[in-house]
Amino acid sequence: MRKRTTTKQLQQAITKNLLHIAKVEVYYKTSRKTETIDTDKFKENLDFLCESGIFSDFVDWHYEKDLSGNDGYIAESGAMNLYSENVVTVYLRKNDSITDEEIQEALLFEESEE
Repeated sequence: MRKRTTTKQLQQAITKNLLHIAKVEVYYKTSRKTETIDTDKFKENLDFLCESGIFSDFVDWHYEKDLSGNDGYIAESGAMNLYSENVVTVYLRKNDSITDEEIQEALLFEESEE
């Protein structure tokens, strides 16, 4: 089941070595082409986006457990946004000593009632 997360939570899970970036793809909706992005370049762009302050919250991220047996997660942005031309898919591997509960705690976005 897909769950919401934020740019900052995704970045922190990667920075704190809970998750490792295995592969990143960008799918272009109009041309229906998929391009593989260098993982270091993605991390650099993700860090830059987090530094943009309030604008990092404009990017909708969803994640789910990877059911292909890789013991990882898939984070995606743009697929559920009708106005987005691109879909970014990040394939993440869980580090060996990390539990699924720790990943859920790090990634799950819970709205505050303020």
